[in-house]
Amino acid sequence: MASNEGHPTTKRRRQSIDLPPTVSFEDTSLRIVVTGHSGLHQYSLTESILQKAIFTGADPDTTLTTKTPGKALERDVVLVNTPNLNNHSLSHDALKKEFRKSVCFSSPGPHAFLFILHPSDIPSNACEIFQPVVQHFGESVLNHTVVVLHHNGEVPDNKIKTEGLKELLKKCNQNYFIFNSGKNREGGIVTRQLFDKIDEMFSQHGLYSNQEFKEAEKRIQKEEKYIEKERGKEIRRMLEELKKNHSGEDLEREVKLYQEKIQSENREKAEKRIAERLGFTLRLVDYISAIGKGALVGAALGLAMGMEGAVIGASVGAALGAILGGAVGRGWNYFTGVFGDAHRDYT
Repeated sequence: MASNEGHPTTKRRRQSIDLPPTVSFEDTSLRIVVTGHSGLHQYSLTESILQKAIFTGADPDTTLTTKTPGKALERDVVLVNTPNLNNHSLSHDALKKEFRKSVCFSSPGPHAFLFILHPSDIPSNACEIFQPVVQHFGESVLNHTVVVLHHNGEVPDNKIKTEGLKELLKKCNQNYFIFNSGKNREGGIVTRQLFDKIDEMFSQHGLYSNQEFKEAEKRIQKEEKYIEKERGKEIRRMLEELKKNHSGEDLEREVKLYQEKIQSENREKAEKRIAERLGFTLRLVDYISAIGKGALVGAALGLAMGMEGAVIGASVGAALGAILGGAVGRGWNYFTGVFGDAHRDYT
């Protein structure tokens, strides 16, 4: 376990041919996906890292994925909290949708996945609870996972040796970290140690990425350009205002700040839009499985229209397949609902 102290980690990271073009090897920002056995402890860790109250009054058993950007030790940090994996009210399909959102919110790829447990409540089936993450992201996610024991006091050694935890740690290459939130109040010392551990893991394995992340990033960048065009008049108007009120270096500084603000807002909007569309696509794919070949025919007919056509074509095919199968009412209801979604998203 890394326990380096001193200044925030700003060392150069290993440049990899797999590194997405949007990431510089001198970039010190961090994107972290936070999962766990308890939403309360996930939220508590997030607040400990960013050292501010964020989730006051929030439901720790929420079934939604949240993205929390902030600053820690002079580094830009994004913490993406998935619903807690022990939430039995969350269906398998709903969890898949939330995982897809986490892909968009941590694109082009997270530096680490954190699996949060409390030392006094380590489940005997910890490995089983974490399994949905492995099933969705693949076995390679284990190389990018740190099991975090989050607490406010001392952790007895025997807690780390429980069978439920030993099995999980074996799969995660013994990557674990003890996060004492009480001690972290002393200048973020524990956060610094956690970041050191993540940096060390990053130097060995790079960003976590797969085809899903690459496809999401491609869609997000495309959507960013679309949003930029949407906001063209607004941006030109604001730039004219800045030119009227500022000049010289002052103008350059204000324009740069405005550009950064716009880029950040556009990225945020694009991620949310694509996350919702991926959720819609997931509903469609699940329904295709239930209905059968009608959707495949519709999707094939729609391919000539591009992605939008494939989605709408599949919707029509799905409804047709249901009708041909005798499920007229169910097919029509699905068709009208999905077509409405597709029309809003792709027009």
